Amino acid sequence: MSEERHPQCVVVVPTFAAARALAEWLTGKGFPAEAVPPAAVASPGDSLGLSAETFPGVEVRVLKPEHVEPARLAFTEQKEILEAARTREQIRAARTGTTTAVCEECGKSSDWPAAEMGTTQDCPHCGGYMDIPDPDENWDGVDFSAEDEVTDDKPSEEEGK
Repeated sequence: MSEERHPQCVVVVPTFAAARALAEWLTGKGFPAEAVPPAAVASPGDSLGLSAETFPGVEVRVLKPEHVEPARLAFTEQKEILEAARTREQIRAARTGTTTAVCEECGKSSDWPAAEMGTTQDCPHCGGYMDIPDPDENWDGVDFSAEDEVTDDKPSEEEGK
């Protein structure tokens, strides 16, 4: 049997829960979508009559035809980001040995398993958060001194006084 998919199908996944999650993600990205369970079709079965056969997988469909290609592109980009993150995690988990990190709160150093590089941990001395540096990550272009923008319209405590 040929597997004809709906023209607004963006991706096919094995479970309905995964399809629902992806449909919600696409909807949040501006491409309203829905999870569509496989449709049963009649086909010759055993000697007693017809049996139901379904297409494998659950379709995630966008509601508007003009969203098919942009939604596929968004899904492909996200998939590449996730695959890169998985690769980084596999590399990190395969590391052996230890690394030393210095707590910015108390200034004391601690040894950590190399697999912890690139994570944030609790300082064993003061309990503050400390970053365990990862030599594979480059933070040179990040301005840590820039203040975060206030996005709500509420006055700050100082302004309200």
